[in-house]
Amino acid sequence: MCKETATASRKSQKEAPQGPPRLLLSLDSCAMEDQQPPPHPSIAYSGLMIVGGLVASEMLLRFVLEQIQHLHPVLEPEVHRQILARHLGVDVLSLGILGWLGWQARHIVWGVVDEWLWGKKGAAKKAAYKSRLFTVHPEATRIATFFFWYQVKNSYDTIVWNDGPEYVVHHIFSLFTSWVAIGPFFAHYYAVFYLALCEISTCVLCLLANFDDEHGVPGLGEAFPLTKVVVGGAFVTLFIICRCIAWPIYAYYFFNDATQAFQEMDDRLTP
Repeated sequence: MCKETATASRKSQKEAPQGPPRLLLSLDSCAMEDQQPPPHPSIAYSGLMIVGGLVASEMLLRFVLEQIQHLHPVLEPEVHRQILARHLGVDVLSLGILGWLGWQARHIVWGVVDEWLWGKKGAAKKAAYKSRLFTVHPEATRIATFFFWYQVKNSYDTIVWNDGPEYVVHHIFSLFTSWVAIGPFFAHYYAVFYLALCEISTCVLCLLANFDDEHGVPGLGEAFPLTKVVVGGAFVTLFIICRCIAWPIYAYYFFNDATQAFQEMDDRLTP
């Protein structure tokens, strides 16, 4: 009966008249009635604005770098300026925004930190798995929407710049994961961490990539060795915190929550 009621509710939501598309970049616009996913027109409209903004940022940075190319020989080749514009104007900007959005929403996931770091027992109770898996958070909707459309732009760039099949596969998986977070509202608790907070280290990695002769600008590392060392040190520190320490802890909680949900066959796991 509960499942039929939920299905009927979703059906009536789809049949209900919808207002104009929302730009899913504010918490108010991401707060949907009856915990329903955002309408597809709002997702598409948000994508148009996000991808358009990233393209404009990249083009603007290309223009700026062209105007200042005389400041250093490494900026003179056009391809060098294009690489910098891509990494800085798209990747670093997008991942920086995601990291900031995640930090703004850190209160959602901080129970795990309190339990593991500060020893607050019960801060992330096992019995609260339904809350972690199925509670709707407008903050996570905003994060997942921005992450999805950034990955659309990133996937296009990966193909154009021939980064390699491994990057294409990674982006496809990222697109799927973020789409699930936008649509069925599954695991919003973990979306805040995996799609935003842990991307802080990736943001610094994309900054560091500029200094690599293969994936970045040839000669930039030799021209600015101290900057390369400082950025590299920052990346190593953040990578250890975000990927080596926090990542497996949150993965442990997610695995346990998902296992418990499937064992109890929660209705919300089925369409």
